[in-house]
Amino acid sequence: MTLWEWIASGKGEMALAGAAGSAVSVVMEWTGILSGIRRFAVGTVTAFFMAPVGLPVFQWSLGHIDVPVEQAAGVGGFVLGIGGVIIVEIILKAFRIRSAELRSRADDE
Repeated sequence: MTLWEWIASGKGEMALAGAAGSAVSVVMEWTGILSGIRRFAVGTVTAFFMAPVGLPVFQWSLGHIDVPVEQAAGVGGFVLGIGGVIIVEIILKAFRIRSAELRSRADDE
């Protein structure tokens, strides 16, 4: 499979949409080159692996919007590319809170 064939596939479309969403996020919230690179990388990776939930998140936050099935992967990837850093921060914060709860419970026993 060539690079162009992969880009035309569903996974390639998600990766490209995630990268585009990440680029938009970087431009809209510019805080410097290192922060921009971090935001772009995290958003792209998050979008690539979580794109199937991107469209439901988008619909949940903005109400029911009909998106054609053939464009759903791209829309989901783009949405997660924009918010990928925020999503990862929320997940990591949840892990830290749960870890602290478990340590506290172990200390009490």
